[in-house]
Amino acid sequence: MKTTFIPELVLKKIDLKGVVRIFDYLPGVMFFAKDLEGRFIMANQAFAARFGFKTIQEILGKNDTDTCSSPELISHYIKKDREVIESAKPQPGIIELFPNENGEHVWYETTKIPLWDADGKVCGVCGFIKSYEGTKASIEPYLQVERAAECIKQNLGNRLDIDKISKLSGLSVRQFERKFHKAYQVSPRAYLVRMRVAAASDLLKDTDLRPSEIAEKTGFYDASDFSRKFKAAMKLSPTEYRRQHMTENKG
Repeated sequence: MKTTFIPELVLKKIDLKGVVRIFDYLPGVMFFAKDLEGRFIMANQAFAARFGFKTIQEILGKNDTDTCSSPELISHYIKKDREVIESAKPQPGIIELFPNENGEHVWYETTKIPLWDADGKVCGVCGFIKSYEGTKASIEPYLQVERAAECIKQNLGNRLDIDKISKLSGLSVRQFERKFHKAYQVSPRAYLVRMRVAAASDLLKDTDLRPSEIAEKTGFYDASDFSRKFKAAMKLSPTEYRRQHMTENKG
């Protein structure tokens, strides 16, 4: 017999320290949380280590004055914390100076979010910090090929012309294929198949079109080609996929 699912009760049983540990699996991301008096109440290992602490426990209870040597930066951090707390609104994408691994102050990107208590009142602020240069470097491959990727999505029924599409990015074919793979972790041709499968999935769920009609609309060679590539991607045949979603909708 199934028990009644009450999310709030489940969440009360979760150890927050375990949730915070997820930030240690996000390369280059530092996490912190402070109470209303600016004392650190949570942090991930990367944040604690940035200030020379061997364990997270060592930084708890300390504040910006204990961890930063620059009065100007301390004042800035506190000002931003107060803005988030008093407005009860997040502040994403704050570009500010923060110490790097060598203790030098360089540009980082910080997002700050209010913390709420069980009564719905703001009780502090939390946030995560990542390298601004690292952020730019991580999205740069997408920016260079996003126009080409959008073109692929808008022309699923057409044959992929690598020569033509690489020119949209101002790159040679070889440069384009290398940068596209870096951004999307697949080749342009594999990306096209992925987008065709995604479009076909929607048609299977939302229409009564036959597989042969869906194959034609989404650019597959024929129904057989559609079925083979769809199953390779989704681990279900088109018929099985449609049947599964019909069952879910009825449930």
